[in-house]
Amino acid sequence: MSNKKHEHSSKHDWTSEYNHPDCTKYYQNVMDKMQLVERCEIVAKYSEKHLVPLFKQWSGDLDKPLQFLDLLCCYGNDTLAYINAYFQTDYAKTWASQETCFQISKPRQFPVETLGIDISAPALQFGKKVGIFDRTKVLDLNKLSETETQFLEEKCQSSNVLIINSLAYINEDQIRLIIDWFASGKEPGMIAIGFVYSYMGPELISRYKFHLLKKLKFFASVPMMNRYLQEAERMKFGHEFGTYSRAYYEVWYLTREK
Repeated sequence: MSNKKHEHSSKHDWTSEYNHPDCTKYYQNVMDKMQLVERCEIVAKYSEKHLVPLFKQWSGDLDKPLQFLDLLCCYGNDTLAYINAYFQTDYAKTWASQETCFQISKPRQFPVETLGIDISAPALQFGKKVGIFDRTKVLDLNKLSETETQFLEEKCQSSNVLIINSLAYINEDQIRLIIDWFASGKEPGMIAIGFVYSYMGPELISRYKFHLLKKLKFFASVPMMNRYLQEAERMKFGHEFGTYSRAYYEVWYLTREK
């Protein structure tokens, strides 16, 4: 397959928020103002009830902490949702101001070691300093060297939990490789992959879902809203999909067949 670009990858430019030295600008302008934080709470509550007990069992069976990989992790808000069961009140308590943003108000809910991968060095530095991530790696997933490709393949295979919440930023062929690498891992594993409507077209989402079902075992699907769209985004997507005021989000959870 050729190295296709996403049909609907054009999004608002969040460069300033993604490269701030701490998470406060991202929280204020994206999570709070655009209500992305609502999605994080839904993920956290689902994880707390349905995933954490399973992850504790896996860790006990393996007799070691699980390996958790967050691809395109930004400042680590999704990792906090899964690992620390962070709700909206928790983000507001810590991420809203520079005086509190380097604190974590809840402990990790199961034995785990975390790796965050992103293109933003400042975001990763923040996540490592706070303790959201035990390790970090700056990577452009669309422009990997041979050494970086080998690194990512090994980390996908050895991860027990892999989350990807920004598919629109990654080339389709690379997403397929990541899925294949994860599926080839030998230990118990779960992938959480987010599909965002409307800036990912339904044809592209369908291709991903068919590929996932070929490689992994379906566990669950959780629908939610993602964030409010900017005016330019509403005009762009409305032409094809109708009227959207928010981006809608669906997380698929799949496990390795082992």
